[in-house]
Amino acid sequence: MRTFDSGRVQDKILDRLERKERQEVFQRDRFFKFKLQQIQKRLHQTVMMERVIETSDPAALSELLLKGLKKFQKTNEFEFKYFVAPLRDLVQRPNPIALYMTQFILEVVINDPCVIEVYGTDQEIYKVVNGIVNQVNADFTRAENEILQQLSNNKSLVPGSREYDIMLEQLVHQRFGEPQK
Repeated sequence: MRTFDSGRVQDKILDRLERKERQEVFQRDRFFKFKLQQIQKRLHQTVMMERVIETSDPAALSELLLKGLKKFQKTNEFEFKYFVAPLRDLVQRPNPIALYMTQFILEVVINDPCVIEVYGTDQEIYKVVNGIVNQVNADFTRAENEILQQLSNNKSLVPGSREYDIMLEQLVHQRFGEPQK
């Protein structure tokens, strides 16, 4: 008698992939909540220093970049894919934040009245933005790992317990301050 696969194996694989994707989104959102201002400041400084964007009003450009980052934070998956569609094949495995902000610069910032000119190719702009995001992310990950190491030294806390989660949140807030909304 032949047995038929009921699809449980495929269901398990799909569940693992979905869980991994949700975990990555959670990590990215957590990183973004705490480091929004730092990304905005470094990005503004870098695009001005490397002369990627020439502007008549640097403060307006800074606010425009902050607006783009906040827009990214609130966007859903469909809106994200639709917005970055022209750049989707720019690089293999792109950083979503860098890809979104590159498209934001090429589509929104370039049309702002305070912007005189945007210099560089799509790929060059992406490299600048991605470099900033990766630097801030590396700093955030290093600090987060230090916090986790500090928690692992406390033998009275069990990972996954409510006390562990509370202590983790307290240490994160101590280290990074209050999250941006």
